[in-house]
Amino acid sequence: MSDYVRADKQVLVAVFGITSSLLTGIILALIEVFTGFAIYSWSFWFIIPVGALLAGVGGASGYYAGAMLFQQKPAGGVLFNMVAASVSTFLLVHYIPYYLLEVEGIRVKDAISFWQYLGFSFTHTSLKLIRGSASTGELGSLGYVHAALQLIGFSLGGLGVFGWLSGNPYCDKCSRYLKKTDQQDRYRFERESLVQDMGKFSALLERQNLREAVRFHNEEMGIAQQGTKPLRTRLITRVCSDCGINHLDFVISRLDRDDWKDINESRIAMFTQERLLPGSKFYQ
Repeated sequence: MSDYVRADKQVLVAVFGITSSLLTGIILALIEVFTGFAIYSWSFWFIIPVGALLAGVGGASGYYAGAMLFQQKPAGGVLFNMVAASVSTFLLVHYIPYYLLEVEGIRVKDAISFWQYLGFSFTHTSLKLIRGSASTGELGSLGYVHAALQLIGFSLGGLGVFGWLSGNPYCDKCSRYLKKTDQQDRYRFERESLVQDMGKFSALLERQNLREAVRFHNEEMGIAQQGTKPLRTRLITRVCSDCGINHLDFVISRLDRDDWKDINESRIAMFTQERLLPGSKFYQ
């Protein structure tokens, strides 16, 4: 069996994931029990479940940490496990208050089932603006819609963690993730000059002169200070510390308000045997 799908290491990764799911759920639930504040319920405009997304990321983060620690490539049921961990976190943050809550000295768990409690909780949920006193009042049947949005947020958090893990270049030969050796960010104003330089940069890549392409990007494709420049090129180089294979990752981004948006059509990613950073300690 290939090392990157070894069953024993996959089990260890799963243990990390289950642990992060439990810890995230317990922490969020206890905060809600003792403060009455449900962090996972944060949302923008009552629709975008930001808190649930972050909670889902926390619930699945152990899978990411375990996969990186044990050098395990996403395979088999890892995606399912990550999403399942996030969904389990969603259930746990509701189950712990259900288990601990008392009403007039009677434990709620002794009076109704967990699913009855969920239904009551969803329909009696009210939303309030963080700033101001405006409140929706009890949502009634719309509470199920709100709960569904939260569940989607938890699930998307798990999907996001899987996406981050899958985006890390992996050496199948050595069964390990590549290590970043350098990151160059270059900024500029002019789109036309960027198009011209991209032609030169692409020509170097087509001739497999990757080391010269890295130098050209560093010295010719803009300046290192952002300022107010709306265009950015990013070039990341990585290396496998065992076999020495290199990886180049390039993308153009544009500034959208305060956030950088990648132009996916510009992305270039490739492995190469060429030593992109011959001065690094790996090659000494």
